[in-house]
Amino acid sequence: MEPNNASTTAFYTLDGCHASLVSDVFLALLSWNQNSHQAWSNVIEHPRIQERLKSQGIDVFQTRDDIQWDDPTLLFTLTRMLDSDSIPIMLGEDKNRERFGRFPHSSGSAIRYIRENVRQVGPQSNEMYEDLLTHLDYLLTRCDAHNVGNERFMIGQAGLNIMGFLSGEEVKILRSSLLGGGWTVARDEPIDGGVRDAIRHLSPLLLAAERNNAGLIHRKHD
Repeated sequence: MEPNNASTTAFYTLDGCHASLVSDVFLALLSWNQNSHQAWSNVIEHPRIQERLKSQGIDVFQTRDDIQWDDPTLLFTLTRMLDSDSIPIMLGEDKNRERFGRFPHSSGSAIRYIRENVRQVGPQSNEMYEDLLTHLDYLLTRCDAHNVGNERFMIGQAGLNIMGFLSGEEVKILRSSLLGGGWTVARDEPIDGGVRDAIRHLSPLLLAAERNNAGLIHRKHD
């Protein structure tokens, strides 16, 4: 593969998170911001959420306003998947994470490169292609200003920038749509073999998440 631009300005990671809790916490945070508090009341009833808050020294959490953390810190801390020693799980091998994180293109993002350079097979719309685009967008833009109303998930403390996420079921759909035949590579893709190479870096991370029954949080590190 010939790189279009070997210099990148950001590093990207996919972090394992609890498969269903990530969606529940995200929706609870959105709802609270819209003055609807029931979703937050529901999510803090979950034993894993209570355990995670208390482990961080937070004993009062009946309302979102009781917690001083910003939304991306809450989303990431409450849902990040830990092992039996309370250490964050690492998905895939080091080389997969490194090559996924620094894709040799001006965007620096393997996921964005795939999104911009896949095309539908044939003139008729097909479900597999639409699933592919939808789930790539969940990782790229689910937490951006267009979808949540502002950029708060992308300007967290200590540079925590959450672009998007996938639930456990959505991980499976994205992996199957990448393996399926509903798409093809754009004829004018800027890097020869770039899409296939990006998928080679992404697929092992999706498979590792699926094997761990995990969802994924997509972060950008400037």
